[in-house]
Amino acid sequence: MEETAPAARPGTLVAAVAIAVLQAAGLATYAVALGISGIGAPDTGAAPLVELVVYLAFAAGLGAIARGLWARRRAARTPFGVAQVFALIIGWTLVQGDGAAVDVPGYAALVTGVVGLACVISPAVGTALDA
Repeated sequence: MEETAPAARPGTLVAAVAIAVLQAAGLATYAVALGISGIGAPDTGAAPLVELVVYLAFAAGLGAIARGLWARRRAARTPFGVAQVFALIIGWTLVQGDGAAVDVPGYAALVTGVVGLACVISPAVGTALDA
């Protein structure tokens, strides 16, 4: 009995995986920067360490989602969509903040959230998962 090779991954699936990896890397970078800045801050207690652990856990979750999408696991589709909704919320909050320093990451979060949602709801991704 001959097995057929799975069809090539559609571009929208590859884009969704790339967005998840990008978001995971960005979140991990933010977590490390937050941890480093909190080390020398007086009277912070364990807050920087807790924030570091929480953000790294979320980054690892996004990495797991990216891996699941790459492996064409249908179960990764919903968590990816939820993560994109959170990216939209975070992006909107940052864009509404004060100063240009938060505008760039805010717009980056908004763009990746919109593109990620468009990718994950595309019929091509739905067909490609668990194919």
